[in-house]
Amino acid sequence: MRINPLLREMLVGVTRQGRAQLDYLALLGVQALVVVMWWPKDGVAQMLESQSGPNTLTALVMVLGVTTAYHALRAGAEEFLLPGQHGLRDWALATPLPLGRVVRGHLLGQLFHVAYLLALSSPLVLTAFTLSGGEWSALALCMAATLVQAMFYLLGGAVMQLVIGHHPDECHFFVRALLVVVYVLVGWLVPVTSHVMFTSRALGDGVQESAAISGVPDPWAFMALYAGMSMLMALAVYLLLMRSRGRRAGSRDAAVTP
Repeated sequence: MRINPLLREMLVGVTRQGRAQLDYLALLGVQALVVVMWWPKDGVAQMLESQSGPNTLTALVMVLGVTTAYHALRAGAEEFLLPGQHGLRDWALATPLPLGRVVRGHLLGQLFHVAYLLALSSPLVLTAFTLSGGEWSALALCMAATLVQAMFYLLGGAVMQLVIGHHPDECHFFVRALLVVVYVLVGWLVPVTSHVMFTSRALGDGVQESAAISGVPDPWAFMALYAGMSMLMALAVYLLLMRSRGRRAGSRDAAVTP
């Protein structure tokens, strides 16, 4: 069975230097800065004596969620492409591939891309985990939640590109507005959607303080919610591509009609 061409394109693209890698390098710098800022200033021994463990891992995972979501949004909106990568609309309009295969290849390729970004951040995460301690299962759950959330934002960016991508300035604004609205406003009003609250609960920080707050996100509910929203976004991408291909076919038929 032949590999999906969109997935192949992604696998090749991540091995080549390009703007996407440079942009994420800047986000790695932000993550490293957070580790430095939340590194125990008085030494680990004094902090443990005070019965207050370092919050380095929690702070890093929270920022990792934001930076990965931001990068995924921009990638979905095609503000940058990997070397040799083509846009979704190009695949739909310039190739005879079935749209179902186009969307599946896009999802698989982007899933690999997000996992690749998390792998790039793994040295910082492991350093913070070694300092803060905790359970491997909780850390794995946080990484899985970050990946699922990033896929939602990536597909959200793809929808933006397909709807208003022909207006670059407006698309640029609304892509960032989506991150702010969902991450900050919706996350505050509906805590079950909040990656910050999810991380706090999963890593054990602030659980007692927030236990009385209704809507503190259950880890599996958080991932199920974002997985469901990602499926809806994927369906929206499919329908938008179908509309674009239908319009192209209609224009072509009109051009050949005497």
